[in-house]
Amino acid sequence: MNCIILKNQKLAEGFFYLSIKPKALIGGIKAGQFVMVRVGTSSVPLLRRPMGIADFKVDGSEFGLLIQITGIGTRLLSNLVPGDNLDVLGPFGNGFPPDLKGEKIWAVAGGTGVAPFMGIAANNIFGNKFKLLLGARSADFLLQTSFFSDRGIPVDVSTEDSTKGFGGLVTELVDKNIKSNGKPDVMFTCGPISMMKALASVADEHNIPLYASLENRMACGFGVCLGCVLKKQNEDRFFTVCRKGPVFLSSEVEILNT
Repeated sequence: MNCIILKNQKLAEGFFYLSIKPKALIGGIKAGQFVMVRVGTSSVPLLRRPMGIADFKVDGSEFGLLIQITGIGTRLLSNLVPGDNLDVLGPFGNGFPPDLKGEKIWAVAGGTGVAPFMGIAANNIFGNKFKLLLGARSADFLLQTSFFSDRGIPVDVSTEDSTKGFGGLVTELVDKNIKSNGKPDVMFTCGPISMMKALASVADEHNIPLYASLENRMACGFGVCLGCVLKKQNEDRFFTVCRKGPVFLSSEVEILNT
């Protein structure tokens, strides 16, 4: 689909946020889905890049992408200005379940992993049941915290260098919150795989269902290239992250339990 860039906002060194308007309504966006973005007008880079949808309007009239510059493709995207065109396919995948029971739902994120929870906040999907726990290496890289607090969503932060909030890892902050406030009914997570693996152990210890958004590399986005295959936990079965996910119960995937 053809889209127009509405805004390109620098969030921190190496991080930016694109606000995007499709030229035709796409509809049916769900928190946790992703799109495949063509990042240039030439054959370099050749393949589209998977990008998790952040903030969005349910009717598909607008959505955002939170992006870290990691290579030539993301650097090209960082140079876009309002009015530029962007070629996007999607939305693809299965997102976070919107109809969960329980009174306490925690989202645990690291870095750009905060992105899929922006849509939950923007559309008030869980109301006052929802809380964000966000970790980063320093205060400068705590991304989009005001987006949540401006919408009345509690935000608890951790920094590895102790420049803001709890000094330590976000998984340690989760432990601290469980000890002081009791465990949540459900947790969501997105971020570095090492963080999500550690959180899966915490969830298992406390018998908390954990839904994890995986950020595997992929070339197509709809299960043809088989570039994002993962092994199912305790079974000799494999699945593609793009078709079955990107959101999974942590107990379902081997990568979060090894």
